[in-house]
Amino acid sequence: MEVVRTGSKVIVGIVIVFVLALVWWLASPLFLNESVDEGLPPGSSTVEQKEEENTPETSQPSPEETEAELSGTFMNGEKNYKTSGDVKTLTVDDTLYLRFEDFQTTNGPDLFVYLVEPGEDTADGIRLGALKGNQGNQNYVIPKDVDLTKHSRVVIWCRAFDADFGTGDLKAMNE
Repeated sequence: MEVVRTGSKVIVGIVIVFVLALVWWLASPLFLNESVDEGLPPGSSTVEQKEEENTPETSQPSPEETEAELSGTFMNGEKNYKTSGDVKTLTVDDTLYLRFEDFQTTNGPDLFVYLVEPGEDTADGIRLGALKGNQGNQNYVIPKDVDLTKHSRVVIWCRAFDADFGTGDLKAMNE
């Protein structure tokens, strides 16, 4: 009889520890913030931009320099999820980046950055990676084969809750 009670206590203890760990994983992001402050991608400093501005008018810019940058503003997501800040694209050394500036979103477990075609389910979009932090400036590399005229919506998506925490639509800077 003692062995059965001891075995039951061990099982109950394991279940309690598992439930507490699960509750912590789901609830802790609601009151803990993770701040990030990444600088501009290497090669895109303001010093280099100033040097480019001072070059003679006769020099022709390379194709990368003439590409139109895209930008947008984050909006709140589903339910009570709050998201704000700016999003834009940057081309540096033939690499296209997605940059968040003054970014803030409700924290949550399992958050990812996606590029999505408007009207498409987020999970069917292009995943750029896990969200680095729910506050601050951050950069994400965009794969070369992504067509930003189609995948023009940036989504902060929570895989655990299948919820969009925030969205931002990329548009040409002159629009």
